[in-house]
Amino acid sequence: MEKRPMVVLNPSQNSYGRQHFDQYERSDPQVTNDSDGCQIETIILDHQYPDPAYPLHHNDLMFAAKKWEEQDQFTVFSALATFVCIISYVINVGTDVAVSYFLYVEDNLWWFGLTAAATAIPSLTVNIFSIRWYVHDAKERKTHPRALSRPHMTKLDWVVRIFFHMVLLGPIIRYIDLLIYGFRSRRLRKQKRRREQNWHLSYRQPSPVRIEQPTEVNYHLLMIQEDRDTALLALLESFMESTPQLLLQVYILSQREQVPTDFFTVYLQVASVCSSLFELSWALAFYQRALRRSVLDKKNMTRTGTALQFLWRFSTIGARVFALALFASQYKLWLVPVCVGHWGIMTVWIMHQQTHFCDSETGEQRQCEEYLFNMVIGAIYLFCFLNVKDEPTRYKVTTYYVVVFVENATLIALWYIRTDPSVWYHLPALVGVFASFLFGVSIMMVYYRCCHPNGKLPANDRRAGCC
Repeated sequence: MEKRPMVVLNPSQNSYGRQHFDQYERSDPQVTNDSDGCQIETIILDHQYPDPAYPLHHNDLMFAAKKWEEQDQFTVFSALATFVCIISYVINVGTDVAVSYFLYVEDNLWWFGLTAAATAIPSLTVNIFSIRWYVHDAKERKTHPRALSRPHMTKLDWVVRIFFHMVLLGPIIRYIDLLIYGFRSRRLRKQKRRREQNWHLSYRQPSPVRIEQPTEVNYHLLMIQEDRDTALLALLESFMESTPQLLLQVYILSQREQVPTDFFTVYLQVASVCSSLFELSWALAFYQRALRRSVLDKKNMTRTGTALQFLWRFSTIGARVFALALFASQYKLWLVPVCVGHWGIMTVWIMHQQTHFCDSETGEQRQCEEYLFNMVIGAIYLFCFLNVKDEPTRYKVTTYYVVVFVENATLIALWYIRTDPSVWYHLPALVGVFASFLFGVSIMMVYYRCCHPNGKLPANDRRAGCC
């Protein structure tokens, strides 16, 4: 499977911005006049205007690229977010492995097999994708002259990367690459600003300045691309590993008739549930943040917006998982038609939206791949909402969460009726599912109302987007 870009709302525009942004880094500053006679600063490639066939006017294009560069710098918050991703990944995988071991020691071979499979298969899949992307990038750099330049990788670099992927820690080395690219882009930007302070923009022949060659490394674009790749891998790993582990461990805990005398395995299972829920919620927030950074005409998420996204996902997904797992603890295989029915309805709904994520670069539709993609998104909709089309989504979000609320209420009510009242979590689980879901929806409303990157969204504007 070839490496594909992250799902973006307008892939062609994203590609265009990436191709030409690299040229702006190789340009000289000049001063020109706009049509109204106002003196403005622009950055013109080789002191020439862009080709008239470009989709944007040259001033719009230049300032858009410049604004993109300024708002996408690697900050202290970016570094902290990356460190959180590293720690979360290690803890999540570590607790799952530990739970598998102690379930085996307890001679619970069936639960051990399911837990081990839900840990190993997703980790192996994600690491295969990751190492294949490394190989794809290396080949692309050799065969495509306009490909984004990367630092030369020595044999030792390849050995280190292969080793990390063999021990199923490939995402860790990618996070390290992201930190390296980010800190280097930050350092080079500071050096560039110091040089710009000595430039005097005037109507005179510009002094000779050093023009970067296409083969030089642009760490700023590398940082954005690596941010995109790590976010996509984290999202893939979360839905393949964290979500099944959440359901499985909550189900196993609910099947214990009483709290065992040996609390250690139970503590590990609780830690696995918490780490999986955190990993899934953080991956969704991190993905949304990276998605906006990789699209030229999208404003970045703020720190407050990222935190609210995390709380919103954490609460709603937590309530959803506990409702499904507790229902399965009493009704067993009846969970299958519930999930299949929800997945089928959501898949048909997504198909009705007529997405175009799998179209070729020439615009040719690939219906089979598109249907498969819609089916995968339909499975994701079993737990959370993802915007799949750049259009007004307020009513889609409302419809989705109303349906999920009705399902959660029905599932947890059926569990409550059938469960022995003497179980210590009989009432707390019922209250917790409702409280968690309503709290998450409230946080979502605060995010879209007050902390959306596009500003405060009006309460009654049908065109207000929720992407």
